[in-house]
Amino acid sequence: MKQFFKILFASLFGAILALGIIVGLVVLISIKSIPTDTPSYADKNVLLLQNVVSVGEVTVPELPTIFSDGEVSQLGLSDILRALEIASNDDKISGIVLENVTIDAGYPTVSELAAAIQKFRQKGKFVVSYNHTLSQKSYLLSSGANEIVMNSEGMAEFHGISSTSVHYKNLLEKVGLKPVVIRCGKYKSYVESVTQEKMSDENRMQKQVYIDKVWKQYGADVAKHRPILVSQLNSFADSVLICTPQQLLSFGFIDKIQYADEFWDSVKVRMGLKSNESVSTISLRGYIKSNQTKIALDTTRKSNVALILAQGSIDLGKSDEKSIGSETYCKIFKKVREDSSIKAVVFRINSGGGSALASELIWREVSLTAAKKPVIVSMGDVAASGGYYIATPATAIVVSPSTLTGSIGVFGMSMTAEGLLNKIGVNVDKVNTHPHSDFGNISRDMDPVEVKAIQNMIDKTYKTFKTRVSEGRHLPLVLVEEIAQGRVWSGADAMERGLVDTLGGLDVALQMAAKASNLGKNYGIKMYPQAPSLFDMMSSTLEAKTSVLAKLTDDKNFQSLLRAIPTKSGVYMQLPYNFTIE
Repeated sequence: MKQFFKILFASLFGAILALGIIVGLVVLISIKSIPTDTPSYADKNVLLLQNVVSVGEVTVPELPTIFSDGEVSQLGLSDILRALEIASNDDKISGIVLENVTIDAGYPTVSELAAAIQKFRQKGKFVVSYNHTLSQKSYLLSSGANEIVMNSEGMAEFHGISSTSVHYKNLLEKVGLKPVVIRCGKYKSYVESVTQEKMSDENRMQKQVYIDKVWKQYGADVAKHRPILVSQLNSFADSVLICTPQQLLSFGFIDKIQYADEFWDSVKVRMGLKSNESVSTISLRGYIKSNQTKIALDTTRKSNVALILAQGSIDLGKSDEKSIGSETYCKIFKKVREDSSIKAVVFRINSGGGSALASELIWREVSLTAAKKPVIVSMGDVAASGGYYIATPATAIVVSPSTLTGSIGVFGMSMTAEGLLNKIGVNVDKVNTHPHSDFGNISRDMDPVEVKAIQNMIDKTYKTFKTRVSEGRHLPLVLVEEIAQGRVWSGADAMERGLVDTLGGLDVALQMAAKASNLGKNYGIKMYPQAPSLFDMMSSTLEAKTSVLAKLTDDKNFQSLLRAIPTKSGVYMQLPYNFTIE
């Protein structure tokens, strides 16, 4: 028997060691396969934005091909803005070329990038755009260029804004799953995906108002940079939908129709190069990497602004690249509060909310920090529900006109599987010490006493939410009740109702923080949290690839719903997961 265990343990050890070696080799090979993308500077270069550009709040490492499946790693907006500012003063950067760019970001973020490109041009440098196709977002990005060029056989789409709502009520009924949902706020529509076959009238109205505002702002943003009529944009969206380059040229939407080689010849002319010379290009990611020290600014200074970036759902515990973990952010705010070199804080929020308890924990730390030094919130594409809750203690809130914000409401959700168990012939029996000792057991439906207990908790949390808004924004509770109810607002509408203070982007928030702490322009920036490591990214990607859900369906919305079903018990302040704006 001893010999048997020796052989068994030796075999197990050998297998574990072999597996470790294999994993190590895969990681090493993967790291070696990552393009370094370190720019080789010529005397004259152009900064090249090409193909898919994914923009979020934090720059994440570029994954090896075997892990990424062609998906593009995210670049942080703050890094991009800082890189464009550095490039505008870099003698070796002659201009920017946008080539067939597809921008993966929300409209507020794209608008900030277009404004940054316009600032780059003000330094006397050129920005030119070449495209085979143009989406609404890529056109908005290109609108700040000196010149927009298209291939003669290209196309552009102007179809307006749409928000799709996916409903799984009938599916859940067929499989025997029963959602138990309680909400405060008639516009709090997260639960409608599992309780209704279509949007409620209230939800339809709030979405319609919001997307109309987004489209109106889109037209205004484009018109800032291009001499076109918003009425013509509406005409295209009403009837033409897909536009030819010839149509776009005739109405001044683009400037030229050329082949790619003709376009690049014109870039050579702008750079003062000879026809037989080649254009030296540097990718945006490569430029950010090569200027990382400058982008981070000088954090050794005695006076700094903390830039805290928060992206994703708000959850209890530690953060990852897709979530705002309460444990992580509470520690960050405590550290920032106690750092005497940090004179002010910019809290950049891009979140549709999440756990009510996690939001409250972060709210407390933001509140304590705002009592000691200025805290300026900068809202990204979305800062709603729990994302708005954690912003309420701020000294001031800066928001894009089309940011989705508000959604002051609460819901609780869980699933019971009594119907499913009956269908598959599974019986569950039990003994209790009290009538509700098995409260929360998914094998049976909830009774009225249990539903009432949850309702009381939801009502209490909703009251707390409204109180946080009232005290933080100095608004009467009666007024807060009118603008709450879970309704979403555009940034511009939120400002009219006192929910935010100023329209602007991240640069405006940084300026306000410096002014509030009398720093002038002589300050450093300390960024939090640390960007995820390459190993972290590869690990999370591997986990996603081996997920049973990923094998069942490619529908990201459906995967999101299925993941939420077992974990969304409790009280939540969250937007609908499928509130997508296209």
